Amino acid sequence: MSYRKDQGRYARMIAFWAVLLLVAYGCFHSGGLVSVLDRYMGDANPVLVEPFPLLGRLRVSTCIVLGVLLVVALVLHALLQRPKIADPLIETEAEMQKVTWPTWGEAWQGTMAVTVMVVVMFVFLSVVDLLLLKAMQMLTGGAA
Repeated sequence: MSYRKDQGRYARMIAFWAVLLLVAYGCFHSGGLVSVLDRYMGDANPVLVEPFPLLGRLRVSTCIVLGVLLVVALVLHALLQRPKIADPLIETEAEMQKVTWPTWGEAWQGTMAVTVMVVVMFVFLSVVDLLLLKAMQMLTGGAA
Protein backbone atom coordinates (compact mmCIF):
# COMPACT_ATOMS: atom_id res chain seq x y z
CA MET A 1 0.00 0.00 0.00
CA SER A 2 1.39 3.38 -0.93
CA TYR A 3 1.65 6.34 1.40
CA ARG A 4 -0.90 9.09 0.55
CA LYS A 5 -1.50 7.41 -2.79
CA ASP A 6 -3.42 10.18 -4.55
CA GLN A 7 -1.10 12.99 -3.54
CA GLY A 8 2.14 13.99 -5.23
CA ARG A 9 1.67 11.48 -8.01
CA TYR A 10 3.49 13.43 -10.71
CA ALA A 11 6.35 14.54 -8.47
CA ARG A 12 6.96 10.95 -7.36
CA MET A 13 6.68 9.68 -10.93
CA ILE A 14 9.21 12.23 -12.20
CA ALA A 15 11.58 11.45 -9.31
CA PHE A 16 11.26 7.71 -9.95
CA TRP A 17 11.96 7.90 -13.67
CA ALA A 18 14.75 10.46 -13.33
CA VAL A 19 16.68 8.32 -10.84
CA LEU A 20 15.96 5.08 -12.69
CA LEU A 21 17.15 6.53 -16.01
CA LEU A 22 20.34 7.79 -14.36
CA VAL A 23 21.01 4.32 -12.95
CA ALA A 24 20.24 2.73 -16.33
CA TYR A 25 22.63 5.15 -18.02
CA GLY A 26 25.32 4.17 -15.54
CA CYS A 27 24.65 0.49 -16.17
CA PHE A 28 24.61 0.55 -19.97
CA HIS A 29 26.92 3.42 -20.90
CA SER A 30 30.39 2.41 -22.05
CA GLY A 31 32.46 1.57 -18.99
CA GLY A 32 29.29 0.89 -17.01
CA LEU A 33 28.18 -2.27 -15.24
CA VAL A 34 27.59 -4.20 -18.48
CA SER A 35 31.14 -3.51 -19.66
CA VAL A 36 32.58 -4.48 -16.28
CA LEU A 37 30.64 -7.75 -16.28
CA ASP A 38 31.63 -8.44 -19.91
CA ARG A 39 35.31 -8.16 -19.00
CA TYR A 40 34.88 -10.13 -15.77
CA MET A 41 32.90 -13.02 -17.30
CA GLY A 42 35.05 -13.37 -20.42
CA ASP A 43 34.17 -16.57 -22.30
CA ALA A 44 31.44 -17.49 -19.81
CA ASN A 45 29.28 -14.73 -21.27
CA PRO A 46 27.57 -16.24 -24.33
CA VAL A 47 25.35 -14.27 -26.67
CA LEU A 48 21.74 -15.35 -26.10
CA VAL A 49 20.01 -13.26 -28.78
CA GLU A 50 22.06 -11.60 -31.53
CA PRO A 51 19.88 -8.82 -32.95
CA PHE A 52 18.27 -7.51 -29.75
CA PRO A 53 16.35 -4.19 -29.73
CA LEU A 54 18.14 -1.20 -28.13
CA LEU A 55 20.96 -3.29 -26.68
CA GLY A 56 22.38 -4.90 -29.82
CA ARG A 57 23.14 -8.28 -28.29
CA LEU A 58 21.52 -9.98 -25.32
CA ARG A 59 24.22 -11.64 -23.22
CA VAL A 60 24.19 -13.17 -19.78
CA SER A 61 25.85 -10.01 -18.43
CA THR A 62 23.04 -7.92 -19.91
CA CYS A 63 20.45 -10.13 -18.21
CA ILE A 64 22.25 -9.69 -14.88
CA VAL A 65 22.26 -5.91 -15.31
CA LEU A 66 18.56 -5.93 -16.25
CA GLY A 67 17.91 -7.87 -13.03
CA VAL A 68 19.91 -5.31 -11.06
CA LEU A 69 17.94 -2.53 -12.72
CA LEU A 70 14.67 -4.26 -11.78
CA VAL A 71 15.79 -4.54 -8.15
CA VAL A 72 16.79 -0.86 -8.15
CA ALA A 73 13.35 0.05 -9.55
CA LEU A 74 11.58 -1.92 -6.81
CA VAL A 75 13.73 -0.41 -4.05
CA LEU A 76 13.27 3.07 -5.48
CA HIS A 77 9.51 2.60 -5.63
CA ALA A 78 9.49 1.48 -2.00
CA LEU A 79 11.66 4.44 -0.96
CA LEU A 80 9.36 6.94 -2.66
CA GLN A 81 6.47 5.64 -0.53
CA ARG A 82 8.22 6.48 2.75
CA PRO A 83 6.79 9.56 4.50
CA LYS A 84 10.21 11.21 4.89
CA ILE A 85 10.73 11.21 1.13
CA ALA A 86 7.12 11.37 -0.08
CA ASP A 87 6.05 14.39 2.00
CA PRO A 88 8.49 16.88 0.40
CA LEU A 89 7.51 15.60 -3.06
CA ILE A 90 3.81 15.95 -2.21
CA GLU A 91 4.36 19.47 -0.87
CA THR A 92 6.41 20.42 -3.94
CA GLU A 93 3.66 19.30 -6.27
CA ALA A 94 1.04 21.16 -4.21
CA GLU A 95 3.10 24.36 -4.38
CA MET A 96 3.65 23.97 -8.14
CA GLN A 97 -0.12 23.82 -8.62
CA LYS A 98 -0.43 27.21 -6.87
CA VAL A 99 2.00 28.87 -9.28
CA THR A 100 0.54 31.30 -11.79
CA TRP A 101 2.33 30.38 -14.99
CA PRO A 102 2.86 33.10 -17.61
CA THR A 103 1.06 32.97 -20.91
CA TRP A 104 3.03 32.48 -24.12
CA GLY A 105 2.83 36.20 -24.84
CA GLU A 106 4.12 37.15 -21.39
CA ALA A 107 6.97 34.66 -21.68
CA TRP A 108 7.88 36.06 -25.12
CA GLN A 109 7.80 39.65 -23.84
CA GLY A 110 10.01 38.71 -20.90
CA THR A 111 12.45 36.93 -23.21
CA MET A 112 12.64 39.94 -25.51
CA ALA A 113 13.16 42.33 -22.58
CA VAL A 114 16.06 40.24 -21.28
CA THR A 115 17.57 39.92 -24.77
CA VAL A 116 17.41 43.68 -25.36
CA MET A 117 18.99 44.41 -21.97
CA VAL A 118 21.82 41.95 -22.64
CA VAL A 119 22.55 43.60 -25.99
CA VAL A 120 22.41 47.10 -24.44
CA MET A 121 24.77 46.04 -21.62
CA PHE A 122 27.11 44.38 -24.14
CA VAL A 123 27.34 47.54 -26.24
CA PHE A 124 27.76 49.76 -23.16
CA LEU A 125 30.50 47.62 -21.62
CA SER A 126 32.28 47.28 -24.97
CA VAL A 127 32.33 51.07 -25.44
CA VAL A 128 33.54 51.64 -21.87
CA ASP A 129 36.23 48.97 -22.35
CA LEU A 130 37.44 50.62 -25.57
CA LEU A 131 37.49 54.05 -23.91
CA LEU A 132 39.48 52.71 -20.96
CA LEU A 133 41.88 50.97 -23.36
CA LYS A 134 42.45 54.25 -25.23
CA ALA A 135 42.96 56.09 -21.93
CA MET A 136 45.52 53.48 -20.80
CA GLN A 137 47.34 53.73 -24.11
CA MET A 138 47.52 57.50 -23.79
CA LEU A 139 48.78 57.25 -20.17
CA THR A 140 51.43 54.61 -20.98
CA GLY A 141 52.56 56.24 -24.18
CA GLY A 142 50.86 53.77 -26.55
CA ALA A 143 52.64 50.63 -25.32
CA ALA A 144 49.67 48.63 -24.19
